[in-house]
Amino acid sequence: MFEESVEEKVQEILTLAVGLHQRDRLEEAEELYRRVLDLVPRHSGALHFFGVLQHQKGDSATAILLIRQALKFDPQYHDARVNLGNVLKEDGQLADAETEYRQVVKTQVKNASAHNNLGVVLKEQGKFDDAARAFELATQLSPQNADAFQNLGNTFKASGRIEDALTAYRQSLEIDPRRCDSHLSLGRALYAFGRIEEALGVYKKWLELEPDNPVAMHMFNACDGTQVPDRCSDDFVKQTFNSFAGSFDEVLERLDYHAPKLVGEAVTRLLHGIGGLTVLDAGCGTGLCGKFLRTQAQRLVGIDLSPKMIDQARPAGDYDDLVVGELTAYMQSQAGIFDLLVSADTLVYFGALKQVFRAAFNTLKDNALFVFTLEKGEGEMPKNGFLLNPHGRYSHWQKHTTQLLLAEGFRVESAETVILRREVRHPVAGLLFAVRKQS
Repeated sequence: MFEESVEEKVQEILTLAVGLHQRDRLEEAEELYRRVLDLVPRHSGALHFFGVLQHQKGDSATAILLIRQALKFDPQYHDARVNLGNVLKEDGQLADAETEYRQVVKTQVKNASAHNNLGVVLKEQGKFDDAARAFELATQLSPQNADAFQNLGNTFKASGRIEDALTAYRQSLEIDPRRCDSHLSLGRALYAFGRIEEALGVYKKWLELEPDNPVAMHMFNACDGTQVPDRCSDDFVKQTFNSFAGSFDEVLERLDYHAPKLVGEAVTRLLHGIGGLTVLDAGCGTGLCGKFLRTQAQRLVGIDLSPKMIDQARPAGDYDDLVVGELTAYMQSQAGIFDLLVSADTLVYFGALKQVFRAAFNTLKDNALFVFTLEKGEGEMPKNGFLLNPHGRYSHWQKHTTQLLLAEGFRVESAETVILRREVRHPVAGLLFAVRKQS
């Protein structure tokens, strides 16, 4: 009777803990998981869920230890093994994550979710053929799995199988016609290979389904060209970057992305080793500029519109303060605060630059440095000095940008053409400006 009553008590506490966990009441859930483990230290379920909770709190190392303990006591606990793979994947331990997922699919050959997860880590390791096979198997096992078709499309695109990628994206949209990333991926893939009219058709259909979707509206305008906004809307920026904050760094690494390094090198060259500065990283994203700025900064502040990008920037610890907000409004509210302002590939989401340059002038101290990148406009310059491209970002012309900077009171230290990254295996030309606020 005593053994049965303990077992019943443990199950009651665990059920309550899981319920609290599912409602994001993490502190209460943690206390109950600890109570279960006090009663039954080898309880695999409590160890598993407690590990998942620790990962949610940002402690992946403890999460991995706890879930491994759960599997030690119950090697056939497949849900725990899948979650172990998930934690390892998010912690960047891709080979170990692959090992865990392979163990699951070996014993659960019809587990579509596990095949899909395996495909994700294979793709991130550049094993595109193996990844495609894993995703194809996931779609066969779960024909209504839009995630698997989207992932399959991304894998085909990364390996150059464009028609196969387009087919997979379309299949994802057949399952879920309102799926944002599939519309966006399909439209961008069509644009990348010169099929702009088809891309416009994708965005038009998406707008018909979701007329208030800021991403659909912006991409339609970018391809159509008849109504060009002065800048990307706040809602577009937030929705776009929140949606892929978790994979942002990995995507940029594949694109051979240089902007943060270029900005950092320009700062080092122009400051001549001066440190102890108050520095603002405007549009900091996941914090890729942080490591290049930390040595000059006594105080380093990052601001970004996307809360999820800020969440990704926080763990590295490079920034003294991270702010979620619109950078123009923030700089307008911080008069004469900063010795150095940088903005790497953020002003590509602005067309008209006058207001942001004015805000930058306002936030800087006299003689302070402002370093930023733009995408370089090619060919004849439009009358307004910028162009909204079908990929959704703005290009600018050096002459017009220089005139705006001089009008706001900046002195141009340097302006050079650089390569920011590669897209569809072609280099993307940019402008790297370094200017000072004149007293």
